[in-house]
Amino acid sequence: MNGPSSRQFGPVDTFLVGTIGPPGQRAFYLFVETQQERAWFLFEKNQAAVLGEQGLDLISNMGWDDDVPVDDLVAHGADLPEPTLEADVLFRVMSIAMRIEGDEQMTLLLEGQADDERATFAITPRQLKAGAVMALRAVHSGRAQCPECLLPEDPEGHNCPSGNGHRLPG
Repeated sequence: MNGPSSRQFGPVDTFLVGTIGPPGQRAFYLFVETQQERAWFLFEKNQAAVLGEQGLDLISNMGWDDDVPVDDLVAHGADLPEPTLEADVLFRVMSIAMRIEGDEQMTLLLEGQADDERATFAITPRQLKAGAVMALRAVHSGRAQCPECLLPEDPEGHNCPSGNGHRLPG
């Protein structure tokens, strides 16, 4: 990952949320792109879930859920580009804050672990809705859940704690 940095992107052309890697080894990313630059931010699965749920709640509470389709933006998010260099990933996100900037824009503030790891960028309600849908799809597209212990099942086999260290039939 890149060294500590504080970035202000302004309005972004592209706002994507997704994963890179196979289930069980996925990394969650938030990706932004302007005409001048692009950046990836590494974040956790639970942060993606919260961003998705609270993003959709905010859109609904603000009256922005006007049935405008976001399928085109969500489909674009399925092609989350991979960072080509380690320096492309600015930092691991520790906190995400949203600030409403009128009827057609909001600012997202991402903070990392170091004091100077900050990034701000502006998105539209439509971009937020698409990002929220992408985040929730990514969260729910992982490994299957064991019906006995409710933990994720490994593709190579699952030693379920409910089976006391033995593989359960099924």
